Amino acid sequence: MDHRNCSSILLSVLGFVVLLQCIAAAKYSRFRLADTQRNTIPNVPCTCAIFLTGQFNRFNRTEQPKGNPGIQLELMQHFTCTPAGNKQCSNRCLDAIVKHLPNSQNVICATIDRDCYRERAYLFYQNCSPRWINSNLSAGKEFCCQNDEPMRCNLMAELIRQSLLENGNSTSTSTSYEEE
Repeated sequence: MDHRNCSSILLSVLGFVVLLQCIAAAKYSRFRLADTQRNTIPNVPCTCAIFLTGQFNRFNRTEQPKGNPGIQLELMQHFTCTPAGNKQCSNRCLDAIVKHLPNSQNVICATIDRDCYRERAYLFYQNCSPRWINSNLSAGKEFCCQNDEPMRCNLMAELIRQSLLENGNSTSTSTSYEEE
């Protein structure tokens, strides 16, 4: 009886050990799969960009900006993928972009592929992942561009007003009908 009891206990312990090894192997393979998937995401270096307010939704932070940025700089530095690393990246971007502020009107107007009227420029950055993050930093300056050239916003407003008045007059005269 002792021999039978001892062998059944040994068999139970052996079965328990095998079960534990299977559970541990499944757990670690899940971690290895997560590591593999994490490593397939490209580790993007700190990259800075300036987008105008017409290119993004200020109230939806998850929505990515549309079109190409007015200015884009890749700093070739990798910061940690943490909030502290993001803060370092945005501070470095700010340092790099400040150099372009005196000539920003000319640079922005020459690089965007459209006209703009009273749009502000905001600093975005990428760190670790290829998603733009809005830093909510803006110089506060409004940009007005027409045909890749900077314009004074007051002058552009007057041109828009004149264009609207001309279009309003031409449509009212073209819609008159002769009575028979």
